[in-house]
Amino acid sequence: VKFLRGYDMNKAKRIVDNMDSENAFAVCSEIGIIDENATPLKQARYINELLNTTESMKIYMTDTMRKCGGCCLSTNAIKIAKKLYAKSNDIAEFLNLLNEADIGGRNLHIFDGKIIAVYKKCYCNIPKKVENMNKKYCECSAGWYMRLFSEVFEKSVTVTIVDTIVNGASECVFEISDY
Repeated sequence: VKFLRGYDMNKAKRIVDNMDSENAFAVCSEIGIIDENATPLKQARYINELLNTTESMKIYMTDTMRKCGGCCLSTNAIKIAKKLYAKSNDIAEFLNLLNEADIGGRNLHIFDGKIIAVYKKCYCNIPKKVENMNKKYCECSAGWYMRLFSEVFEKSVTVTIVDTIVNGASECVFEISDY
């Protein structure tokens, strides 16, 4: 996928770094600390264990995962999206331009007053490396969309996960509203 930033960075470490320090300490005491140079497979296993552990410890991870997902969006993609928005006559035209620019999965459209974002395949390698990835992992993609559209529209948007491939669906579907 174009416009990813920090792709080579240790994503597992980034998730821990974005957690509240007290919760991060509690989880790392339970499952250990990820090695800075961990392979993508080790990161995937660690992230899954981390999400399963936070779930059992009743630690809320949605905001952390969304913040982490926003980190995967490059400033260049935001700049391009803002330029496309500025030259668009309406939201539908803007979404078509984003699709053409390959920003957002190439399947953005408007339906019932909401922006619908569809991934026909999972763009992230992490969940592909383990079986039964925790469904909270997909909050990352929601955070990616949240940052993109919040920055373009210069206001907070709401992103709702409709369904995901990790959840067993044939595609990932997100709704963006309040834009």
